[in-house]
This record gives sequence, C-alpha cells and structure tokens, in this order.
Amino acid sequence: MPTLSSQITNIELKIKALIEENKRLKTQNEQHLTTMSLLEDDNKQLIEALKSSEERIVALKTANAMLGSDDYKTKTKLKINALIRELDQCIDQIAS
Repeated sequence: MPTLSSQITNIELKIKALIEENKRLKTQNEQHLTTMSLLEDDNKQLIEALKSSEERIVALKTANAMLGSDDYKTKTKLKINALIRELDQCIDQIAS
C-alpha cells in the first residue's frame, strides 16, 4: 500500500499535468478562435463578392434585353408592362 507522501506526490504530478494540459488547450482554443475570425472575414468578403456578381448578372441581362435579344424580349415586355401599370397606379393616386 502506497504511503501518504507517495500518494501526495502522485496527486501533485497529476495536478501539474492537468495544469499543463489546461494551458495547452487554452492556447489551442485561442488559435482556433483566431482562425475562425479570419474565416468569418473571408466568408463575409466572399458573400459580398457573390452579391456584387449577382447584381452585375442582373445588369447584364437587363442590358442584353434592351439590346433586343430574342431570349429576353418577353421578359422585357412584361417588365415594361409592369412599370406602366405601376405608373398608372401612381397617377391614379395623385389624381385622387
């Protein structure tokens, strides 16, 4: 049976090991938090770039439609009709 002093020594060694493990895990956690922050920033930039690209696509499609492309004639006519209806509603509201 181990003596009391050897048990205390074992406990001290285990506590020291746990303290070292705790320090290592804290450092690792800080590194992960830094990496996560960088990845979040990258993600925001990519989302903004995607939105910008989508806006450019819409603008290009609109420009293509205005040039008279056969693919977009129907869409252009529908959009023009919708804008005319909206203008008519505005005129009606002003006239009332």
